[in-house]
Amino acid sequence: MAAERTVSVLATGDVFPDVPDGRAALAPLAGLLQGADIVFGNCEGVYSDRPARSPSHKHFCGAARERGAMLGDAGFDVMTLANNHTLDGGYVGLADTIALLREQGIAVTGAGEDLAEAVRPAIVERDGVRVAFLGFCSVYPKGYEARPARAGIAPLRVRTHYSDPDENFWEPGIDPVVSTEPFPEDLQRYREAIAGAREAADVVIVANHWGYSSWVEALQDYEIELARDAVDHGAHAVVCHHHHSLRGVERYRGAPVFYGLGTLMHHFESITVSREQMAARQERFGPRSSWVVGEELPLFPFRADARRTGVATFDVGADGVVAAGFIPAMILADGATEPLRAGDPRAEEVCGYVERLSAQSGFATAFAREERDGWMHLRLL
Repeated sequence: MAAERTVSVLATGDVFPDVPDGRAALAPLAGLLQGADIVFGNCEGVYSDRPARSPSHKHFCGAARERGAMLGDAGFDVMTLANNHTLDGGYVGLADTIALLREQGIAVTGAGEDLAEAVRPAIVERDGVRVAFLGFCSVYPKGYEARPARAGIAPLRVRTHYSDPDENFWEPGIDPVVSTEPFPEDLQRYREAIAGAREAADVVIVANHWGYSSWVEALQDYEIELARDAVDHGAHAVVCHHHHSLRGVERYRGAPVFYGLGTLMHHFESITVSREQMAARQERFGPRSSWVVGEELPLFPFRADARRTGVATFDVGADGVVAAGFIPAMILADGATEPLRAGDPRAEEVCGYVERLSAQSGFATAFAREERDGWMHLRLL
């Protein structure tokens, strides 16, 4: 009996080259990315020569078109734009970014000229296997969400509720119980988009941009609930980002869920952080913070622990995900990102970090270390 034909898919976290020589920064990744059949990333910013800054933007993440003109050559085939910076340059910035990516042959999902386009899957076919990609976002400035007749991102909004831990006792100032609840209309749209993608493709991979980006390592309840909800409604795999550092991994009903793929490359050249600011952040969050002050990193994300990153791997076929894993990588001081070879002590450091985070989140995930095309590969069992 012939073996099932499989297609290799790589998925990354945040991607936004923003240095004068982006090709050089991406060069160490070439052997990895260009060896895959499909590469999926999150384009975490605006590439436009005429941005009209959104009134509600928080930190402007934008660069000239030329700084993103090499993403196709680097190996990216499809990108989600469902993130908190996509509308930083206004509607014109969004349109320019989509146009730039499509000019390079990169399919786009997670944002569009209206809500219908934003939630439409990008479907990529390789060797007869159709893979659908969707992107949704829960953390963004108000007004960035797409509407029936207005451009924007695919929203997955979540309300936060604060309540007294003891409803029968007044105790002002005590830490509240924090609970989260998705907007019913967004949850319904999320489920319908996944179900529709399942009908149109053999494999569905959902990317969610969410979580707490102040480098507190714990996941929030809604991240776990909504990632699992995606699987319940047809997703074969879920990948998440926004945290700027790695998070744990689990198998839910057999489907791999990567709760945080970190920053693959996000130079964010317009943002600088002083050592004093880093120290203040560390003091504020105490032991929950993973800010590291002891090492100078001139480019975002600045912190030593956030240099640990990597790429999710999926071998997919007509019946779904056949195998999944993680190839560790390290962000270098010059802004380049280097995937790590088997036998490299840094690879063991990153893999150990992923294992610790997975256990810390309560996931009983089993891993095996192996070599994949010369790279260290943390395979999910």
